[in-house]
Parts: sequence; structure tokens; C-alpha cells
Amino acid sequence: MGARHGFRLFMLNAVLYGACAAFAGLIVGDALPTEAQGRVILAFAVVPLVIAIISTVAHMKAHRWTSVDDMAERFAHPHQNPPRGGA
Repeated sequence: MGARHGFRLFMLNAVLYGACAAFAGLIVGDALPTEAQGRVILAFAVVPLVIAIISTVAHMKAHRWTSVDDMAERFAHPHQNPPRGGA
């Protein structure tokens, strides 16, 4: 696993955690007081990126190829990696 694969894992994690944060922000957004909206929106942007970095580093340190690695490779280049197994 090299730096390119690590970047692909980070992209996958950032998109997944970012989508979860966007959904949470959509739910919470209407109930926020006006003065706190900027800080909460910033938190909904920064926290998923930090979690994506942490989970990518932890996954790379494990040195095990899992289905997440397959997903990251297909996420970056879906046309280059046909699905394994039967048609």
C-alpha cells in the first residue's frame, strides 16, 4: 500500500464522513441560533476531515487489505477494476 492508495482511502473516507456530516447538518441547521451557525458549520466541515485522516492512518498502519481497500480503488477508478466473482 503506497501513498496513492492512502490518498484514495482518504478520499473515500472524506466523502463518506462528509455525507454523514451534511445529513446531520441538514437536520440540526434549523434549530441553531444565528450567532452559533458559523461555528457549527465549521465543525461540520472540519470534524469529518479529521476523522477521515485518523481512520485512513489507522487503516494504513494495519497493513491488511480489506473490502474497504477494494472500495477505495473502485471509487477512484471504477472502470479499471471489474467486480470480483461471477457476473
